[in-house]
Amino acid sequence: MHKTLFRSFLLIIIFPLIVSCETPNHQAATQQHNELFFTYYLPKSTPEKPLLINPTAITTEFKYEDGCLLAFDGSRWMTPVFPEGHATFDSHYETLKLLETSYKMGDVISAAGYVRPYNGDKVKSYSNIPAEKCITKYLAIYYGDYEKIYLDKN
Repeated sequence: MHKTLFRSFLLIIIFPLIVSCETPNHQAATQQHNELFFTYYLPKSTPEKPLLINPTAITTEFKYEDGCLLAFDGSRWMTPVFPEGHATFDSHYETLKLLETSYKMGDVISAAGYVRPYNGDKVKSYSNIPAEKCITKYLAIYYGDYEKIYLDKN
C-alpha cells in the first residue's frame, strides 16, 4: 500500500514537470519566423483620425532561399517590410501568411505599398530586423490589401 501511495505521489509531482518541459514556446517560434523580414508599426485608421496613405501598389513574387524571404517585382530582388501583425512565415511548409491568408512561394501578390532603396539609418525605427544576409539593396514596403494574382500561363 505504501508503494502505491509513494508511486502516486511521485506521479502527481513529476507529471506536471514533464508536461511543462514539453510545452512548446509559441513566442520563440513566432520570433524565429519574423526574423526573415522587417516589420513596422502601422497606426489604425479611425473616423476621428483617419490614416491617409498615398494609393500606390506593388506586385511581387515571394521566394524563400538560404534562410531569407525575398520579394521579386520582375526586375529586382527586395527585402519585404510588413506592418506588425500582418505577416508570419512557416519555413517548413514555405508559406507566407498575410492577414490570415496563406500564400505559397512563387505566388504573385499585389498589395498596397511601394519600393525604396535600403537605407540603414531609416530602418532603425523598424520593430524587427532580418539577418544581415537577407537585406537587399531595395525594400518592398507593404501596407495591406494583399491579393493573389493568377497569371495566364498560355
